Amino acid sequence: MAEETQEPDEARRAADDVLEAVRAALRGLEAIPDAALRARAAGLVLREWPGERTLAKEIRQQAVDALHRQGLDFPEIGELIGTDRSRAWRIWKGMD
Repeated sequence: MAEETQEPDEARRAADDVLEAVRAALRGLEAIPDAALRARAAGLVLREWPGERTLAKEIRQQAVDALHRQGLDFPEIGELIGTDRSRAWRIWKGMD
């Protein structure tokens, strides 16, 4: 089983690029000159944030499904994505 903390450099770079873009987008809140409007907008982002987590989970599930449709079994998928076979299966089923 691959260590979850030892992600391939390419995956880490891709994740860092996305996180950098998300942070830059969030910094857009700082550009709102009116403090009250800025606080309300930040609050709305915080309220909606769980939905964005769901989107990331859906993207991961779709990727695992694509690997499974390519003929890989769950031990192989787990190895590729840095987890074990049972978690790969749970991701595929939408349980994790």
